[in-house]
Amino acid sequence: MFPNVRSFKLQRIIQISVFSLLTGCAASIDATKDVQSARNLAQKQLPVVIDESQAWQPGESLSADAALAYAITHDALLKRDLSIIVQRRAEIAQAELPANPTINGAFGIAIDGLSGAPIILQGMQGLSWLWTRPDRIAAAEQTLQQAILTAASRTIEVVADVRTKHLTVSNYATLLELAEQDTTLARRALEITIEHASAGEASGNAIDKARISMLQSEHTSQQAVNKLAIASLELLHAMGCPEVESVLDVIPLQLTNYTDYTDVTLLSFAIEQRLDLATKRAIITKRSAEIGLANPPLISASVMFNENFGDRQAILPGGSITIALDGDAKESVADSKMQQSMFEYIDAMRTVVKEVRTLHESFLSSTLELDIDSQIVRATETSLERAVDANKRGEFHPLQLIPIQRELITAKQHKLQDALIVSTTVIALERAVGGTFTGIYK
Repeated sequence: MFPNVRSFKLQRIIQISVFSLLTGCAASIDATKDVQSARNLAQKQLPVVIDESQAWQPGESLSADAALAYAITHDALLKRDLSIIVQRRAEIAQAELPANPTINGAFGIAIDGLSGAPIILQGMQGLSWLWTRPDRIAAAEQTLQQAILTAASRTIEVVADVRTKHLTVSNYATLLELAEQDTTLARRALEITIEHASAGEASGNAIDKARISMLQSEHTSQQAVNKLAIASLELLHAMGCPEVESVLDVIPLQLTNYTDYTDVTLLSFAIEQRLDLATKRAIITKRSAEIGLANPPLISASVMFNENFGDRQAILPGGSITIALDGDAKESVADSKMQQSMFEYIDAMRTVVKEVRTLHESFLSSTLELDIDSQIVRATETSLERAVDANKRGEFHPLQLIPIQRELITAKQHKLQDALIVSTTVIALERAVGGTFTGIYK
């Protein structure tokens, strides 16, 4: 009634063989090196060095370096992308393993008095993995590469976004200071006008104009307060802490001087360096590997051990072949997916060309505008100096001096606004060519 010793030996041999097969093919699922590769790749293509050990607490002055370090360690999407790397590494380990073997067993119980089979042991193993394994591993490795590139790209995006928003907060804080100075001058002009009107030296219309001008200045000042608050909230959101108090004391960001390059130089560098394009290329390679997985021959092998009540034993080797009726359709689908990936890459290339050329044109235009602003500021400063000298000699009335002072403030405001456009365009252009201009002349 019970299987003999030989059946147990055979079962043990099957178990040991399967165990040796699985452990011999399994790859490591430790993704530590892959995560570090993503970090190293991002750091290589960043315009600044990120020191993640820097700490920042709400209420403290916020430098650009501290904002970047905080953002990198708190960005949820970046953590998600790093987690995907861990998943992809485990999928490579899965791809290197054979198909799961199947072991069946049954015990027979005689109920009709005739001899039968008291024990049946059967092992089945799909063999298709033998010739699909290289393609499966190649596809899994390209998927891992995509995850690494995506995580590095996300890091570059976070850095560019935080730098832009930090610079905006710093700029708006200065604009608010200038707006408050203008409001102070407008109030002073109203006070002098009222004094002159009481002495019969100014009309009611002059008072009305001075009051309207002051109110307009206060309105502009309030707009500056609102813009600074919103910019601070956007910076905090980019850093991953939108719940923190929105009033920020930022330390101005010092941008490196940008050397202008030609469109051709920028575009060739962007095609070589941009990680999103590298991701698209990895997808094409993956799709190419998947063509080999579309319609492989499906073959399985089996070994069955049978022992009946009469101590008759038999080993029955066997095999099976699955005829894929939809094989041509599967190959067509796989080939179509690769073609789709290639066209997506072409479209991405065209988008890069448009983005780089548009930003470069914007940089050139805004630079010229900033140069004109600088000339206006210098001319207004010269005009103010002459007015101050004339006022000291008694040749210039204070009410004539205040409008020139306010014109200088307006000129500085326009210059600051255009300087912000130039700086943020440089950051955007830096991002558009891959994250940094370093190595552009390689």
